[in-house]
Amino acid sequence: MKPDWASDAARLPPSALRRYLVAAGWVDDDENESATYWSYSRATPQGQVSVEVPKRQDFVDYDRRVAELIEILTLVEKRSARAIIFELGQPGADVLSFRYHGAETEDGTISVDDGIRIREERRRLLLSTAHSVIEPLPHHPRLSRSEPAAFIASCREAPSRIGSYLSPVLVPVSPEVGDAEVEDPFSRRVTTMLANALHIAAEALSAGDDKHLLRGAEKGLSSNFLAALSGLRPPGRGTLVIGFSWAARRRPPSLPFRSVTFDHRVFEPLGEIARVLRESSPSPGTVVEGYVASFDREATDPTQPGDVVLIATIEDRPGTPKVHMKLSQEAYAQAMLAHREARRVRVMGTLIKEGRRYVLRDPGGFGVISESED
Repeated sequence: MKPDWASDAARLPPSALRRYLVAAGWVDDDENESATYWSYSRATPQGQVSVEVPKRQDFVDYDRRVAELIEILTLVEKRSARAIIFELGQPGADVLSFRYHGAETEDGTISVDDGIRIREERRRLLLSTAHSVIEPLPHHPRLSRSEPAAFIASCREAPSRIGSYLSPVLVPVSPEVGDAEVEDPFSRRVTTMLANALHIAAEALSAGDDKHLLRGAEKGLSSNFLAALSGLRPPGRGTLVIGFSWAARRRPPSLPFRSVTFDHRVFEPLGEIARVLRESSPSPGTVVEGYVASFDREATDPTQPGDVVLIATIEDRPGTPKVHMKLSQEAYAQAMLAHREARRVRVMGTLIKEGRRYVLRDPGGFGVISESED
């Protein structure tokens, strides 16, 4: 009797099977090749293993031979046939699988609220990593760069699969051409950084080394990334396993793991770690909007810069904090006028926290927000 996945496997072309094997480390065995199949081999802890890929899909026994190949792969990779066939059907994409195990998800469903939360935080996780590929910062004041936005728009969500609650994300990756040593495409650099950053976070959290996460900006561990990861906590007392499989059309990154696991207990400190990293990191390019609360300058010298405090709204800071800054003579005059007319203003600079107060260094572009925009 054929397994229930055999018909899906039979629809896979030989080219997809070959690319998958090469990407997974199998070696082309020219000596054993025949007129009807290609031969590949690979060393495993149990010894050398060989497989055969039929050269043509119209062979009478193509179904049987592909099913035998899939069964061997399940034993070597210790994964289900369905998972392998799914990846074989996505040769042009890295696949990120977010699997939630636990009592609340054992039937393969999840609450609507948890589903919305997970989708939003998963998007933020990818978006913050894409920003760190361009410029690794402890905190990204705004996640609005054009290349990361285009990257997010290209990603696709696949249907949930059986096995607790499992939601895959497909990241398109362009094919590898030739043997030249060139930089990977942007999407592959994002998925590679994401995998490494998640692995570092899982190791640090399991070891109780929370401070290590405050020093990982170069590896993609921004405050935005950690906040998003915190938001991916499992429902109840469950576990989150994030798996990675790599597009068969490119060589996979040299990583010693294929998944990372987060127990529900490690999520508790993540939100606070993200907050501390955000609060303690200078944030260049921060846009501050608000009302002028107070100003101060030497009354005897109106040509000098002056100190101004805004009651502000900042994109990624909760509440309405007071922000202190020193403005030029011209900007200071604008601030005084905005205060008299109760108008909102906008200014950009590097936001830092000194003690318990926010300070905007190198403020520029100070202006009154127009009534139509307000």
